[in-house]
Amino acid sequence: MSETKIANRYAEALMQQAVADNQLSAVADSMAQISVTCRNSKDLRNALSSPIINPLQKQNALLAVFKSSHQLVLNFIKLVCSKNRENILPEIADCFLDLYRKNQGIEKVSVQSAAALNESDKTSIQQYVQKITGAKSVELHTEINPSVIGGMVIKFGDNLLDSSVAAKLRKLKKELNIA
Repeated sequence: MSETKIANRYAEALMQQAVADNQLSAVADSMAQISVTCRNSKDLRNALSSPIINPLQKQNALLAVFKSSHQLVLNFIKLVCSKNRENILPEIADCFLDLYRKNQGIEKVSVQSAAALNESDKTSIQQYVQKITGAKSVELHTEINPSVIGGMVIKFGDNLLDSSVAAKLRKLKKELNIA
């Protein structure tokens, strides 16, 4: 079975338990902390995937790093480590957050632009995405990417809206090569 499927099953189980315990928001906050920490720490990712470090040491390290997490998440970490699945903990956290967003009607939006967006641009993007998707709210992630040159690239769900100058230049170049 693929690691993505396994991660999704663990995430679904945690989601069901969090809903049953009426602790969904607190568990989501803890899983977001795990996701960000794993994404930002190459050493942690390497330790989790290392076959040299035994699972009990990994479990103790994870419990120490995430000691401020919700008790359900700490118990979940113990379960994941007992099943020797600690190497996919970052993927489990990401899958859980995707399920949480879907459950709460939150649409995740990624925006790349050549320059920082002002608040009115961010608000306009959020309102546009809410109108298109019917989402209750929008989680906006912005990134400055000079290769965009101008305009922006907006990604949400299965949608990609590319109004960048770079895309327009690529299109023009392609049209000129065909002619």
